[in-house]
Amino acid sequence: MTDYVEEPFTVLTSRQHKLSCIFNRKTNPYIDDQNRQHVLVLCHGYMAENNSVFLPQLSRDIHQYHSVRFDFHGCGESTGREDWDYGGYEDEARIDLRSIVEYLRNQPENYFVRALIGHSRSGTTVLLYALFYDDVPYIINVAGRYRLERGITERFSKKQLDELDQNGSFLIRNGSQGEFRVTKESIERRKALNLDRINQIRNAKVLNLWGDQDTVIPGDDIDLFNDQLKNTLKTEMIIVSDADHCFTDKENELIKLIQSWIEQ
Repeated sequence: MTDYVEEPFTVLTSRQHKLSCIFNRKTNPYIDDQNRQHVLVLCHGYMAENNSVFLPQLSRDIHQYHSVRFDFHGCGESTGREDWDYGGYEDEARIDLRSIVEYLRNQPENYFVRALIGHSRSGTTVLLYALFYDDVPYIINVAGRYRLERGITERFSKKQLDELDQNGSFLIRNGSQGEFRVTKESIERRKALNLDRINQIRNAKVLNLWGDQDTVIPGDDIDLFNDQLKNTLKTEMIIVSDADHCFTDKENELIKLIQSWIEQ
């Protein structure tokens, strides 16, 4: 017998994008002394969706806490593909993620957003959220990228980069997700994003996780995250042995680490 139910719902953002969400509702949730039910918000990575990699298992297996996982605009079943931006990390933090947090806070069930957990691209996004708002106590960055000027030319083919030079954009296909347009402007936005600013985060406890078999994100990025987060209430980095970028076959270990961190 499961200890949860899953319910789909939709959140409308200020840009009129409809974000497709799943609420994993525990049957016996943690309720604090202010009668608040605590919720975790789980965020997917680059051109992915809310059922990607370890996110569904994390929703199911985490103890006590409700969770919401959602598709950023232009991804999965959310609307807004025409507005998807390769370099749009800040908009995803300020608009999409903020809309989810505010939606939960405005519900009559008295929800308290306890943690933001982001994988890959959104590992960076949840830290940007903390920079802009600093109003969620636990932030967990799983394999996020610090130096955003890197990992660009490696991801795209010579044909795509030639098309970028000639036409200013190109299309990239991602399996069932369909096509995404990458523009010169969006690449420049990503390159210009300065994550040194996260040293301004004060009120969160931040956990940075990385797998030592990750071939997508360089290992020194986690050191840079950790170094820039010394002004937070608490920061820690954990390197998981034999884990790849998606923590394949290491999901149970990852979930235990997350559970331990958010129960401090």
